Amino acid sequence: MTVALPVLPASDAGDTELYPGRWWHRDGQRIVCDLCPRRCELKAGDRGFCFVRQNVDDEMVLTTFGKSTGFCIDPIEKKPLNHFYPGTSVLSFGTAGCNLGCKFCQNWDISKSREIERLSERAFPEDIARACHSLGCKSVAFTYNDPVIWAEYAIETAKACRAAGIKTVAVTAGYITEEARGEFYEHMDAANVDLKAFTEEFYYKITLSHLQPVLDTLKWLKAETDVWFEITNLVIPQANDNDDEFRRMCEWVLDNVGDRVPVHFTAFHPDFRMRDREHTPPETLNRAREIALGMGLKHVYTGNVDDASRQSTYCPGCGKVLIERNWYELGAYALDGDRCSHCGEQIQGRFEERPGTWGRRRQPVDMRRFASAHAQIAQSAAGSPRARTRGLEVQSSTREPEMANDAAVAFELDERQRELLTDTAGELVRAATLDRKPNLPDAALGGLAERTVAGTFVTVKRQGHLRSCCGTFGTAMPLLESLRQSARRTATDDPRFPPLSATELPHLDLDVWVLFQPEVVAERGEDRIDAVTVGRHGLQIVSDGRRGLLLPGVPVDHGWDAEEFLNQVCIKAGLAPTAWKDDSTTLYRFAGEAYHGRIAEDGAEARPLY
Repeated sequence: MTVALPVLPASDAGDTELYPGRWWHRDGQRIVCDLCPRRCELKAGDRGFCFVRQNVDDEMVLTTFGKSTGFCIDPIEKKPLNHFYPGTSVLSFGTAGCNLGCKFCQNWDISKSREIERLSERAFPEDIARACHSLGCKSVAFTYNDPVIWAEYAIETAKACRAAGIKTVAVTAGYITEEARGEFYEHMDAANVDLKAFTEEFYYKITLSHLQPVLDTLKWLKAETDVWFEITNLVIPQANDNDDEFRRMCEWVLDNVGDRVPVHFTAFHPDFRMRDREHTPPETLNRAREIALGMGLKHVYTGNVDDASRQSTYCPGCGKVLIERNWYELGAYALDGDRCSHCGEQIQGRFEERPGTWGRRRQPVDMRRFASAHAQIAQSAAGSPRARTRGLEVQSSTREPEMANDAAVAFELDERQRELLTDTAGELVRAATLDRKPNLPDAALGGLAERTVAGTFVTVKRQGHLRSCCGTFGTAMPLLESLRQSARRTATDDPRFPPLSATELPHLDLDVWVLFQPEVVAERGEDRIDAVTVGRHGLQIVSDGRRGLLLPGVPVDHGWDAEEFLNQVCIKAGLAPTAWKDDSTTLYRFAGEAYHGRIAEDGAEARPLY
C-alpha cells in the first residue's frame, strides 16, 4: 500500500551539525577567533581552547548549537541574582567547554568535557522558549558553563525567549572581547559576572586568563547598557581571601560600577584540581562582607552557606529587612514595587508588585516534551530565527492518508532531462538567494514538470561539506512544484545554517534527490531488516509522535548495512536505536534517485557533473 506522508521542510540526514560561527577573521593560513580575549589561532581542523569552536574549511563553526548538558528549573536566587524578579523560577541550561582554565572549576565535568555527544540533550531555541512559557518560568539562564563560547546559540535562544515574553540571564566570567560583547549583551536582560579575584597573578596562574578584560566588561555593562548585573566572588582559602584584596576589589567596584551593585561572596568547596584546599570558613565570608559594607557597598551577600541574615536584603535608607531569604526561600517581603515600604527608599534592581513563589525547588526538565515538529522529524542542530513557522507543521497523527496506487511511480530521466533538472534546481537556488524571479531554462523541464513525485530534496555542499539541505516528502505533487519548494527552503530556510549568499554561489555543488513510491513496511520485528535494501530505499519511522527520515544515499555514504540503517533512522527520530523492532512503530520506505550538478554565480552557466 502506498501512502501520503506529511510535507516536511526536512534536512539532509548527514551527520554534520556545525553552526556558522561569528567574530573571527583570517590571518594567512589560519583563522583567528575574535570572540574572547584568547584570540585562538586555528589552522584547518583545529579547535579553540574552549573546544567548541573549530576551523572547518577555513571558516569558524560552533559545534554545540542545539546541544545542551541538561535543563533544570531553579530559583533565580541560585544564579545568584537577588535583585532580579525575586522568588521567580528560571529555566537553566548550558553546553560543554569553557574559555577559562579554572583549577577550582565546580562544573568541571561539563565545562572541561570534550565528550559533547555523550553529555548532550537536543534543544533548539524555539523549543526552549516554548518550555519556558509552558512551565511558567520568568526567565531563562545561560549557565553551568560560560555562554560566551556558545554566543550564537545563546543569542538565538534569547531572541526566541524574548519574543515569548521571557527574560534572559547570562551567568558568565565576563571574558569577552570588545568586538563581541555589544551584540551578546544586547540580547540579555541580566547577568551575574564572576569576578574571580582581584589580582592578575590569580587570573593568570589559576584561571589561565587575565583580569583586565573582566574589569572592562563590568565597566562597559554599567556605562553602556541597561543590563541588570550582579557580581560574584568565589572566596578560596589561601588564594584570594586576604583582607587587602577584598578592600581593593570593593574600592574598584565603588569607583567603577557604583555602590548599589549587589556583590556576593560565596564559599568554595574542594573540586577539580584544587582538592587540597579546605572549604571556605563562614568567618571569612562574613569578614569580606563587613569590609564591603564598611567601604560603602549597599547590598552585600554571602552564599553557599546557611546564613539567612547575611543572605537577606536590607534597605540602605532605614536598615530594615526588605527581602528575607533562607537559602533560596523568601520570607518577609517589604517592597512596594522598587521602593522600601518602610521609608520609601528606591532599591536598584528589577522587581514586580509581588515576589515569585518558586522557593528552593530544583526541577529537572525533559526537553523532549517541548520538541518542535521540525526537531522531532529532522533532529537537526537548529533553531535559528531562519527556522520559519512557515511549512514546519506536520500531522500529529501517526495514521497517514492513502495515496493512489499509481501516484509517484518511479521514472527514468534521460541525459538531457538530468541536465535540465540540475540546471533548474541551480537557477531556483540562485533566484531564492538573490531574491529575484527565476529564469528557468525550460519551464516544461523536458516534459518532467508535471510528473508526479513523492518529494524532492536539494542538497548544497561546499568542498564536500554540507552547506544546506531541505526538501519536501510524502505528498504527491508535480516535480517542478516540489523542486521550487525544496530549492527555496535550501537557499533561505535551513534552520541549521544562515541563508546562502551570492558570494558563495560559485563554490557550491548541488545534489537533487527525486523521491518515489512511499510505502508502509508490513514486516515486523527483525524481518524488517530484509525489507530494506541499502542504496535503493530511504526510510521514515513514526512512533509516539516522533518522526525521523533518512535519504537513500545516507547508508551508502556511511557504509551502513540494513540493520544499522534502521538503528540510525530511530536515532534521528530521538528514539531508542532498536525501536524499529517494536510493533507500535510505523516504518515507511521509499525509492529515490540523486542527480549531481553545480551552482554558479548569477549569470554564469551551470552544468551537471557526471
